[in-house]
Amino acid sequence: MVIEFLTFKVPSEIRAKWESLDKEVWTRFLSTQKGFVKKELWQSTDLRDKVHAVIWWDSKESWSAITPEKISEVDKGMGDFLIEPEMKEFMVLDHSGSQK
Repeated sequence: MVIEFLTFKVPSEIRAKWESLDKEVWTRFLSTQKGFVKKELWQSTDLRDKVHAVIWWDSKESWSAITPEKISEVDKGMGDFLIEPEMKEFMVLDHSGSQK
């Protein structure tokens, strides 16, 4: 399992609208993709303008199947609320330390 970890800098004055659009546009799209497991939004407790989208995929191949062209197409749905994220990737390890 692989985790897509995106960090967005979302000003507080647009947070509610941004979250609503993100759910409507990105979460809806992701939920139709093969290998998508789940997505959560986390807010940083120390940096209030940081929102983390934590997205679980069953494999790197599933995640990578989404083309840059498709990402651009879906991004258009965010309109003026599109914010470029910082991206990190994590692998989920089981309790014995081996990769799942």
